[in-house]
Amino acid sequence: MSISETAQAIEPYYVVDTHALIWYLTGNRNLSKSALEVFRTAEKGRTQLVVSAIVIAEMYYAHQKSPLFKDFAEMYRKLKASRAYQFADFLPDDVLEFETDMAVPEMHDRIIAGLARRLGAPLITADPLIVSAQVVMTLW
Repeated sequence: MSISETAQAIEPYYVVDTHALIWYLTGNRNLSKSALEVFRTAEKGRTQLVVSAIVIAEMYYAHQKSPLFKDFAEMYRKLKASRAYQFADFLPDDVLEFETDMAVPEMHDRIIAGLARRLGAPLITADPLIVSAQVVMTLW
């Protein structure tokens, strides 16, 4: 259930996993060509990237362990100001969806995958546990 680099149609929305967003923002070469193209398409206003509150929390935690950005708060403000990104809250009712996405073993990944499933949007991720769970369409 993944979208390969050779056969990619642009969807109206994509949910973004933590590593994908970090790698895009830091220019890391680990980001796939397909994922990079979606980010660039969003920057041009032709698709939207949905970012879970959990992704921002994971980014903050990663930044605290090993600084990724010159100023985390400024990076976050720029993301919020960009039309390319929409932010999704994690709500208490979302916990009731955990069983539906049980194939994703890690809680934070399950929250992100559950958001993609509820939106019917592909998830930009290279996480092998999310990809192999096959609960959502993934792009890498």
